[in-house]
Amino acid sequence: MFPILLRTLILYFTLVLSIRLTGKRQVGELQLSELTTAFLISEVAAAPLSDPDIPLIHAILPILALVCLEILVSYLITKLPFLKRLLEPSPTILIDRGKLNLHAMQKQRLTADELLSALRQKDVADLSQLEYCFLEQNGQISAFEKQDALTLPVVVDGRIYQHFLTLLSRDEAWLRARLVADKRRLSELFLALSDGNTVKYYERKQV
Repeated sequence: MFPILLRTLILYFTLVLSIRLTGKRQVGELQLSELTTAFLISEVAAAPLSDPDIPLIHAILPILALVCLEILVSYLITKLPFLKRLLEPSPTILIDRGKLNLHAMQKQRLTADELLSALRQKDVADLSQLEYCFLEQNGQISAFEKQDALTLPVVVDGRIYQHFLTLLSRDEAWLRARLVADKRRLSELFLALSDGNTVKYYERKQV
């Protein structure tokens, strides 16, 4: 009995430390790569717990390798746009300017009941009052009522997000003109938020 408890404690603290090292969020907020890593780690950790003949090192080393891989992937995603698009697709617009996007719902295999249920959990009782609704990258629903100001990231880590500019009825030429007028350099920006009229800048040296 004691060896099993000891193995369990060792793996438990290994998992806690590993998750801590990744610096990630709650399970409900995990991205695709993070969720995949979590599933793999749980499978690897289960083997030596169910079979005492399997050495603990056969679980600890793969767990540490998976954690290192997740940290590396998270870093590369911030530096390589194509990898970000592959592993972290853009949010899906479910309601655009008050109109329900049925094509997007069908593509995401999201039923009307599921959408309404998710909105009720956001304390949204009347679908007709929404101006925008998104299915975020982590599977969560975000909603904006017609009186809400929609502020979106148009620059992230020095890269222009054309997807959100289009949603704000703006284009890259408008944003670049604003950068020139505000005497800002794209390469120096960590983040820029816009509501389609104004732009709020956060430079790398500020964060």
